[in-house]
Amino acid sequence: MTSTTDTSNFFRSAKYDEDYWNSYLAARPHYDKNFYDLIYDYHRLHKGFMETVHDVGTGPGQVAAELALHFKEVVASDNNASHLAVARHRLDSLISSQVVKLVQSTAETLTDVHPECSVDLITAAECLPLIDAEKAVQAFSTILKPNGTLAIWFYGRPIFAEADAARRCQPILESILDMVCSTTVKGGGPQHKEAWKRATNRMANFLDDIELKDDTWQHVERRKWNSEYAMSFYGPDACDFEITLSSKVGPGEKEVKNKDLQFWERQWDLAGVRRFVQALLPTFGHNNDDVVEGKYKELGEAMGGEGAVRKITWPVVLILASKK
Repeated sequence: MTSTTDTSNFFRSAKYDEDYWNSYLAARPHYDKNFYDLIYDYHRLHKGFMETVHDVGTGPGQVAAELALHFKEVVASDNNASHLAVARHRLDSLISSQVVKLVQSTAETLTDVHPECSVDLITAAECLPLIDAEKAVQAFSTILKPNGTLAIWFYGRPIFAEADAARRCQPILESILDMVCSTTVKGGGPQHKEAWKRATNRMANFLDDIELKDDTWQHVERRKWNSEYAMSFYGPDACDFEITLSSKVGPGEKEVKNKDLQFWERQWDLAGVRRFVQALLPTFGHNNDDVVEGKYKELGEAMGGEGAVRKITWPVVLILASKK
């Protein structure tokens, strides 16, 4: 059945249990120390304090747990109550010690959570395509202190890192992703189409369509890894709308591009690929029709047969900005 809701309502109402999040975390890349250090070093360089941090779209709370090692107070928000229930379980000791506080909120309404100029760092991992970026960035700028840091990041579809495997396997993986994603992305009314088009465009643009106005933000950096590969989890065949490329990158912003096929490297067998696809959205775990299963069989053979393991990497973007 085709979804008829927009992305925001879909993720607010979707039911995720802890088994889903265990599969999700097992299938996704792990943000490593070097990556977090890019954020912390930037924050210190631009005279940010290590007092209060807010993690937007916290999901199971893995980013909040890392931030709690460095900041005195961590506030973690999500618009889905079941996400917060899982985070509450996973972060129980940090919540009990009052290091972490969980709140149900959208990114666009964080001004209802914090006073003006009260937050030192905002992190927003893997969520900006799903929200109204203009309203969210405005809320972020309101609650951040002067010299406070905004750190936004997103990773996209998995990449087979080895050249021989990439030639054989990548097209098959992408056809699987298109098939399973199309059942959710296609169809629905105008609101549904508008929301998924916004999300798809944002991924295709490597978040370059997010504007950081120079009257509010300074020292803006856009760091990209493996940007020659497609970011979106699905391609045009999964969509019933045109994907539009655009950029709102300012003339004074710093752009850094790196090709690194070992970035956040994972090693997957076919079960690992399947786990990733099924964890993309909660409905995907049940998408096992004959055509998709045939593609999985084809992919398994292309990967080298039963038990074969291949290296996986990702296209990634990290946006850093300091509030004036």
